[in-house]
Amino acid sequence: MSPEQSDSYPGGGPVRLLLGNEAIAQGLFEAGCRLAAAYPGTPSTEVLEALPAYGALDLHLEWSVNEKVALETASAASYCGLRTAAVMKQVGLNVAMDPLMSLAYTGVVGGLLLIVADDPGPYSSQTEQDTRFLAMTAKVPVLDPAPPEQAREMVHTGYRISEKYRIPVILRPVLRVCHSRAPISGLRKREKGKDASFVRDVNRWAATPSFRYHLHEELNYKIHSVLKDPDVVSSYTLSDASVSNAPFAIVASGLPAAYAADILSQSGMENEIPLLCVGVPFPLDKGRITSMLDGCGRLLVLEETGALMETLLGGYFDIFGRFDGTVPSAGEMTPDTVARALAKLLPEKGLVEETYTVSQVEEEQDEKAVTVPPTLCPGCSHRASFWALKKAMPGGIYTGDIGCYTLGISLGTVDTVLCMGASISQAAGFFWSQLKKDETPVPIAAVIGDSTFYHSGIPALLNAVQQGAAFVLLILDNGMSAMTGGQPSPASGLLAGGGHGVPVPMEEAIAGCGVKHIKICDPLDSDSMVGVVEDAAQVAGEGEMVVIISRSPCALIHTEQLGPRPVVDHEVCNECRICTDSFGCPALVWEDEGLTITPVLCTGCAACVQSCPIEAIMVREL
Repeated sequence: MSPEQSDSYPGGGPVRLLLGNEAIAQGLFEAGCRLAAAYPGTPSTEVLEALPAYGALDLHLEWSVNEKVALETASAASYCGLRTAAVMKQVGLNVAMDPLMSLAYTGVVGGLLLIVADDPGPYSSQTEQDTRFLAMTAKVPVLDPAPPEQAREMVHTGYRISEKYRIPVILRPVLRVCHSRAPISGLRKREKGKDASFVRDVNRWAATPSFRYHLHEELNYKIHSVLKDPDVVSSYTLSDASVSNAPFAIVASGLPAAYAADILSQSGMENEIPLLCVGVPFPLDKGRITSMLDGCGRLLVLEETGALMETLLGGYFDIFGRFDGTVPSAGEMTPDTVARALAKLLPEKGLVEETYTVSQVEEEQDEKAVTVPPTLCPGCSHRASFWALKKAMPGGIYTGDIGCYTLGISLGTVDTVLCMGASISQAAGFFWSQLKKDETPVPIAAVIGDSTFYHSGIPALLNAVQQGAAFVLLILDNGMSAMTGGQPSPASGLLAGGGHGVPVPMEEAIAGCGVKHIKICDPLDSDSMVGVVEDAAQVAGEGEMVVIISRSPCALIHTEQLGPRPVVDHEVCNECRICTDSFGCPALVWEDEGLTITPVLCTGCAACVQSCPIEAIMVREL
């Protein structure tokens, strides 16, 4: 899998089966990207992870603390004429919108590509928002790839457009593009690129508000010019079906375009229904579309996840899509979704029953399927932390955050989850609300992971301390971004491309925010941690902020057995099921003979021992 190349690699090589994200990484390497900065987040993570294997000596890689920092870092290198990339998922673009809005005005020198992976569904995100709408807001072009090979090619296209018009460009692969596998043609020779050189231009790079008006006019001209770019023009492809004789035409982009092409082909309608595929949905050339579909007044618009093209084409055609219910207004666009939309418009074809979609039997099976809620991994120290929190601060308000520890909801210790870093800000909001029960203030605890704390928890903590809020902040520190595959945190000092940087200890960052009470504990030492949380709650109740760092390595990464496997005394066990229903370690299962501990899942952490109120679970050598 590893190409093992250097900057002098001449190109060529065999076709390889790659993830879409790996194909994008190959495109970045080939195009001469010199700096790639990212924050890990499904479904975008593998793009940066795949780049070190190419061994490009002139390529700086970094896991930035958040997406805003990643884009700002990439922008400065672009000012120096280098090709750069900032990689994130769709909700990460929310964090990076501040620099993006301004960067569209100032423009770039070297090509700057934002790779923003959308998550229709959503499968691993707070929202299934559509990045194309944010691109339209920022007035930057967005490319919408379908198969992984096209995603790789669009990297090159994006850089050409970015450098030609001196504008950042967004490449928007969706989940099914990022995580599907496809054969990708051999490596091309890595483009040399320019040497870094910064040309001072204060009126542009540090433009005052009065000059920003002129930059806005310039941006509008750039967007208009992009519509006429040969790469953009060629992204509009129309099938061979006759437009004038068709009952309607399909306008589609990204994966829905590929689905529509497959369904039309399999149903024998490729010569009956025109299909216009759009590779650049913004800026959208409405004039080109009306010209290409002249004589056809009705359109079926297929796109993920919002109704961008449908909105922009309104008034030009009689449109079927999300607004009229032909296509569902939420959720992932699947082949079934496309087939059902076509079936509504062509009922005589019997598409749903006879061509592409799942059978009625399979659908009924899906409806009857038992949904298993997600849970923390066996041996996860977060479970022990949540159990100690609930035991030490019963009846409290627990503000949660984004990460694998969000699954603490199953233990009843996550009351809110808004966005990255919001646990701290929301805890402050609850504090200032002065919530009371029986005239006693309700205890408040914010829970956040180590990577999320570095991402956006530090400003929230600084603000809470400065304003005088008092609550318990519990930082679950497993030393990495575990949910996205184990990327290093700033505390480790590890770098994305290998090697070591300067570690930034968490406790020093917390102290720098003005926190005086900082405690570090091992969550697997249950009695000790319960005591630490109880003491912290008392101090917080007296008006002081307290931060507890619950530090224990991730059980998925550090897989060594922590200790002897606990056993169950079935003579003592009264089958109260607190251990499974409330504590919920997947290694604990009920079988005919009673509670059992699955050897292959048990890590020996012994955290389950604390969950049993009658000491029926114990640790002893077998």
